[in-house]
Amino acid sequence: MRLMEEKVTIEVAPLRMNVAIKGLALIYGLTIITNYLLNVWMKAVPIGPWTGDEVLKWYWFDNVVYMVLSLWWCFLFFAVGMWPFDKIENRFYRGFVATIACWVLGWFSYKAIYLLGLGAGWAFPIVGSLYFVLVFLAYTGENWLVAGFTAPRQFGILLLICLALTWIFTMTHVRWIPPWWFPFAQMGLATGLFGYWFRKMRQPTKSIAIWLLMFVAVAVWLKISALLGIWDSGLEGVGKFWNIGSYTATNEWLLLFFVSCSFIYGVLVPLHNWPFTKIPMPWGGILASVCTGALSVILTLVIKGLIGPVFSDMNSALTYGYMGVAWSFFIPLFFGIGFEKPYLWVGQKTPGTWEDVD
Repeated sequence: MRLMEEKVTIEVAPLRMNVAIKGLALIYGLTIITNYLLNVWMKAVPIGPWTGDEVLKWYWFDNVVYMVLSLWWCFLFFAVGMWPFDKIENRFYRGFVATIACWVLGWFSYKAIYLLGLGAGWAFPIVGSLYFVLVFLAYTGENWLVAGFTAPRQFGILLLICLALTWIFTMTHVRWIPPWWFPFAQMGLATGLFGYWFRKMRQPTKSIAIWLLMFVAVAVWLKISALLGIWDSGLEGVGKFWNIGSYTATNEWLLLFFVSCSFIYGVLVPLHNWPFTKIPMPWGGILASVCTGALSVILTLVIKGLIGPVFSDMNSALTYGYMGVAWSFFIPLFFGIGFEKPYLWVGQKTPGTWEDVD
């Protein structure tokens, strides 16, 4: 009887303004503070082998790679139910300890690239490959490979597979899996659009279908970017396997990518996807994706316009544009902001899934 009462009280398309304001303030407030401190740190004590004038040229790279590797550990811990931090009952303390652990592990992970004798050219291939394997298996793949295992076993198996496949990718002509899919993954996962479109499909077919869709989206995005002159299809990218070109020397496309990664999941989740939850799927999810994509373009133009008045150069702008991606996930996943209470989209029967909808 109690369970039935709780089910009846689940809100449809709620606007939870207090949570939204709190979440957005935390995510983007911490983005500014953390990025400022990290830039000072990377200039004073670089992680990479930079000396002299090289420090000012490469500090943004240290900032970005350190941050994304720290976030990768966040993804891994969350994928296995927050093990080994799940024994900490208080959510705030659990999230705090886990966040610190991720930043510590992120530093050692990035430093290891240089300790192993690999240069900066290995950093992005390693990062891109690690993210692809983990997201394919644990997020779009819904942990299909390790379902039913204990959390420690899940952690060990996922870590082993991620490291092994990353080694294979980076040591062959594949070289890496370009991460240009990440904004689209955020759109599909934050809104539940992937779950709706590919409902009732079995894994790993479902995950494969999602990735094929994202690759098509990336192809369209790169084509549009080339027409706008911020992507050059004729340039040599990372490795010869991916014959898709690269962003131009102005780094405008890279700034757009960074900002897009920072203002999709971090905006939609604290807002509980409102007001798009009032629109039936798939149109609600599509509109949410389009709007956050448009927001990213606008914010990219704003940040670009602030180079000089606010940001010393493009390198500084890149770090501020990208730091938001870390807190966009740390705050919701580790501290539960945006996931406090379940809610429904219009037409949805069970929170968090579309498997029972025709």
